[in-house]
Amino acid sequence: MPNGKSIAVQVREEGILKVDSFLSSVCNARRLAEEEVQEYAGRCLTAGWELTIETVSTVRRLRVLIDAQFPFSLPHFFLVDRPSFLTWPHIERDGLLCLLAESKAAGFRHPEDMVGELLGDAYHLVCSSESGQNESDFRTEFYSYWDRSLLERTEKIFSLLKTDGKCRLIRIWRGETRPVVGESEKQVLSWLRRRHGNQPQFDTTDVACLLWLPEALLPREYPKTAGDLYLLAMTTPGGAKLLEQFGAIGKSPFYFILGAESGNGPCLAGVKTNRPLIVDIRGKRRDHSLHGFRPGKVPKSLVTQRLFSEASPASRMNVERVDSAWIHGRGYDPHHESLSVKKVVVIGCGSIGAPIAQHLAMAGVGNLSLVDPQDLSWANVGRHPLGAEHVGHSKATTLAAKLQLSYPHAEIRGFDLYYEEVLSKEAQILEEADLIVCATADWEMESLLNLQRVHGEINSPILYTWTEPHACAGHAVVLPSASPCLQCGMTLRGEARAEITKWRRDTETRSEPACGAVFQPYGPIELQGSISMAASLALDSLLGKIQRSIHRVWASPNALLVEAGGDWSDTWRNGHLGREKGGIQEDWAWEKDDLCPVCSASATGAALLSGLETPNNVLSSLPLSSTT
Repeated sequence: MPNGKSIAVQVREEGILKVDSFLSSVCNARRLAEEEVQEYAGRCLTAGWELTIETVSTVRRLRVLIDAQFPFSLPHFFLVDRPSFLTWPHIERDGLLCLLAESKAAGFRHPEDMVGELLGDAYHLVCSSESGQNESDFRTEFYSYWDRSLLERTEKIFSLLKTDGKCRLIRIWRGETRPVVGESEKQVLSWLRRRHGNQPQFDTTDVACLLWLPEALLPREYPKTAGDLYLLAMTTPGGAKLLEQFGAIGKSPFYFILGAESGNGPCLAGVKTNRPLIVDIRGKRRDHSLHGFRPGKVPKSLVTQRLFSEASPASRMNVERVDSAWIHGRGYDPHHESLSVKKVVVIGCGSIGAPIAQHLAMAGVGNLSLVDPQDLSWANVGRHPLGAEHVGHSKATTLAAKLQLSYPHAEIRGFDLYYEEVLSKEAQILEEADLIVCATADWEMESLLNLQRVHGEINSPILYTWTEPHACAGHAVVLPSASPCLQCGMTLRGEARAEITKWRRDTETRSEPACGAVFQPYGPIELQGSISMAASLALDSLLGKIQRSIHRVWASPNALLVEAGGDWSDTWRNGHLGREKGGIQEDWAWEKDDLCPVCSASATGAALLSGLETPNNVLSSLPLSSTT
């Protein structure tokens, strides 16, 4: 190591010398003393320089400081001669200029060039601020300034509100540190119970007021008293009448949500005021809104003015959106509105069905019903969303509880039932479903579901999904109508006619040291392609993109197949050289088989269906087994 110094130390020292030379010779800057650098507490700065810049109106001092990662990090610019905080945008409380330098890379070989470029950006920012040219940035970046001007321990509000531009009365649950606002009492209490459990305190809500303003506020317009809120209400259509209603039925403290369009999407802010009180000559506090009048004789308009007057200070709060539209796409997902009202039943919550359910919840599906009779075992943990803490518990109900906790704006239920029990106890979830996802890998159960669909006992589209050995290939078939049916593309033994891989008997499965205990030792990485493929097809179906039966397939990378001891099938190769590499997804047609014994119009099919007049008849005609 030359001179006993690491390469990082050498580059840093050389970088500082280059910047010092540039700033002192070109900008007539002076090196800051150590105590001046330490003035910026919490910034971890190590060295700096001060120079002057001349704007149209004045001369200002500007400081350039670096941290311990320099020159692999960008320098920081601080304005010394500046107005009070929140007078200009893009300037922190300690004078740090926000130069939007994320797109710039630190050029460690020529750091002086980067300092010069950023110095130009700093100069233009100061000039724009002086002239007021960038004042609108306070509106477009509203949260940055509203939230930063609050104290760290300021009360916060969780919002389930729709940002639809309308003033209205809303509901609020008054938590000690996290109040929750929503459109209705049912919405607010349901969210709280799903998020925190059915606690006794989640029993009632109070009224609050949403004022939708013509535009986002500038810092100088932030309300300081209830009187400021009264004036804001007067500027909104219907605001005066709304405030009168709020004053008549609301309780102190009064909670307001201020909404506006920022230019970068809607924004929300919270404000709280209290009923104003006056102290009489005996030192007792009295309601200021009734002062000078007998009870019941005060004009409503005067009551409103007194309730929301300069006599009552306003406490500002930040609002954190937890509504479905924000969670799923920050308000910009074009599919959210449609998915949020969809109902999906997932039958089979194993290593395929469980992550599909999780993906659908993450995508914004508003209602999920999970069905599986089995408990989680230790052998499941390595490729299942549930972990060791859930071993011995129901896959369906435990996964539903986990997802419900994560997505309290949705409705997610688990049913620890066999499929035939669902038919007798919870048939409504099948009747109301927009899609049924069958991920059981259980041919008897799949056959039953298929028969019910063909016979018209189930009218929802059905998606069947399964993997080939070692998860080296995956299949998902969505059937929007009763024909073609699942059997059209399967053998009577439940094997897909179009298989992607082929295996020797000794490589297809492994055995445990127990009678009949066979398994395939694949993990979550191998499964990801099949899970993503099936989940995407489910979403396509829910969004109305599927008009005919589709067979979507996933072929793993060739290296994975070879390592597992398999080979590509002749059906997969079929003259397509590009398929040999694997790692691809394709959509195939799921064709009707005119000889299908289930859905064809042949005598065989008619004879089979003639005896299936009720769900009980269907159940008695086939053997049943549990989902996996």
